[in-house]
Amino acid sequence: MFYLLKLSVVFAALFCLGEGQRQYETCNPWFAYKLWYPDYTCNEENLCWYGCQKGYCWSQCNAVGKISWDGPLGTCNTWYHLNGNLEWCWLDNGGGYKTCTTNSDCVGVLSNSCHGSCSVG
Repeated sequence: MFYLLKLSVVFAALFCLGEGQRQYETCNPWFAYKLWYPDYTCNEENLCWYGCQKGYCWSQCNAVGKISWDGPLGTCNTWYHLNGNLEWCWLDNGGGYKTCTTNSDCVGVLSNSCHGSCSVG
């Protein structure tokens, strides 16, 4: 009986460890559901969602979510959201906003900083 309990604890610990590591490998899964968020694309390099909205490039960023994020520096929080909304900003394009018509138009500015503040919306 003790052996089964010990085996269960080890299995649970390994499962939790594996799940915990996955949070540093992919963008926030909350926004992966294409039914609700059809235009979000995951930037695998920094784990931030991004896209083209209203003719401008945007990206997920960390504002309040930064407080509890212990992931690698420069990556987006992969579990935080506020009532189903992520923190985001318009991407800077050398002092202005990057214009776009599709998400792929934003690839060249994905590593740029925010042009303005990071906010929820």
